[in-house]
Formats: sequence, C-alpha cells, structure tokens
Amino acid sequence: MKSPSTLIALTALCQSASTLAFAPSSSGERASRTRCEASRRDFLSTAVATAGIAASSATLLTPLPGAAKGLGEGGLPDGAAQFSRVIKVKAQLKSVAKRVAEQPDDITKEEWDKIDDFLRTVYSAGNDMKVISKGIFDPSKKEKADEDIKLLQKVVQAAQKPVAQKDVKGFSAIASKADGLFDDFLDQLRDVPDEL
Repeated sequence: MKSPSTLIALTALCQSASTLAFAPSSSGERASRTRCEASRRDFLSTAVATAGIAASSATLLTPLPGAAKGLGEGGLPDGAAQFSRVIKVKAQLKSVAKRVAEQPDDITKEEWDKIDDFLRTVYSAGNDMKVISKGIFDPSKKEKADEDIKLLQKVVQAAQKPVAQKDVKGFSAIASKADGLFDDFLDQLRDVPDEL
C-alpha cells in the first residue's frame, strides 16, 4: 500500500486541480469570452482534473506485485515453502538420475553442464532442510536430520567429479545415495508413532 504522505500529496494535487477548474475568472475576461468558449474551457479543465483523480485512484487501488502471493515464495509460509522446494528437488533428482541411467549415450556436454548446475540446487536444498529441521522437537530425530543434511551436502559435492568426467555409474550411485538421504530426512519429520 502507498505511504500516507503519497496519499496526502495526491489529494492536495487533485484538490488544487479541481479548484482551478472551477475558479471564477476576472470580469474583464468573462466579458471577452463567449459563453461557448467558457464552457469548453471549464469542461476541459474539469476533464483533466477528473482524469488525474482517476489515475491516482487506479495507482492507489492496484495491488503491488509482491502482495499478490502473500507469504513467502509461491504464497506459502516460510517452512512450507522450504518443504515444497525440498520435495521438488527430490523429484527432479530422481528424474535426472533416471535420464542419466536409461539414456547415457544421448546426454550432450550441455546437459552434463546443466546437471552440474542442478547439483548446486540440490546442495541448496540442504539449506532449506536446515530450516525445516528447526521444527523437529525430538532431540534424537533432530540430530539424525542434521546428520542427513550434512551428509547430503557432502555427497552432492562429491557428485561433481563424476559429472565432470561424464561417469554415468558414478553419478547414478551418488544420486541414489542422495535420494536415500532425502528419504531418511523426510522420515525424521514424521511424528506419528509406528504403532498406529
């Protein structure tokens, strides 16, 4: 929303424009103008003032682009936004690993470069996982989740070597290990007893 000082300035501007539009002219000017000229000028000045008011109202009432989404990225609160990103990265990692395993000969140098860039995204998912793990209250589960996060980030760093060498088996093994760490981390988030 606009600041109060902006609202005051726009109101003053609109009031002064409308005041000038309806201000009486001197008697000498009135005598020299015909009635038709006076009404046209009054009409034009009133139209300009009205257009100014309409434009300022549209500016004030238009929602800001960032306000449309509300909380966090995608309109989710912070914890839910991080959780959503972690789930998406996990699914993307499975997709990339499947592509590398099933069609290794079709992967170009550019795709290997994109996989290397994607590893940075997987690494940053570890930072999202750190935010999520703050909501784990069981000390043993929190400790295990923190270990999973650290290990995931180390595994992702180790994955850069097979990607640089275009080693399909090496990448597949590391992607499988990372997927297992994602699963283990997500298991730590469950707080429902196994007996149910």
